[in-house]
Amino acid sequence: MIKFEDIVVERTKRAMKYVKEHENELPPRTITVKLEKNDNFLSAASREGSGLTWYADESKERGGQERGASPLSYFLSSVGFCQFVHYAEHLIVDDLTLDSLQMKVTGKISMQPPRRFTEVAYEANITSSETDEAIKGLARKAAEDCYVTNTLRRACDVSGIVVHNGRKIDQHP
Repeated sequence: MIKFEDIVVERTKRAMKYVKEHENELPPRTITVKLEKNDNFLSAASREGSGLTWYADESKERGGQERGASPLSYFLSSVGFCQFVHYAEHLIVDDLTLDSLQMKVTGKISMQPPRRFTEVAYEANITSSETDEAIKGLARKAAEDCYVTNTLRRACDVSGIVVHNGRKIDQHP
């Protein structure tokens, strides 16, 4: 079962309540990431104000050292990571429980200029004792609140499938 510490529940409920009450007056937030190019395909990144450092690299067959995910893998994983934050928020606020939540994200890229993603598709696989309707609502809220998903929707086709306890229950345009 996916669990949340009491402090996470308290902070999330407080933050979600504040945002809901003040969303029309909140200014944009700025997130800054600093990057450094290393040898071959290896690069390092860190979020300003954080001690966390992560790496991007390529596979050994491309000449990389496999010391980190490829930039395109990071890009696609950000869809799931961002939605997972919003799943967590809504699980807490709506008092829902999940046994497991997994996501597969697939992207199609154009090899012709301008090189870009032309399609991104995700499939959320959820195991829980919640009703299908509760899971549909949860998944919709997570996708609708996701900064990455919403940004991508302006750039390419994005679609999603929600599978609950082994059955497809919803499809997101």
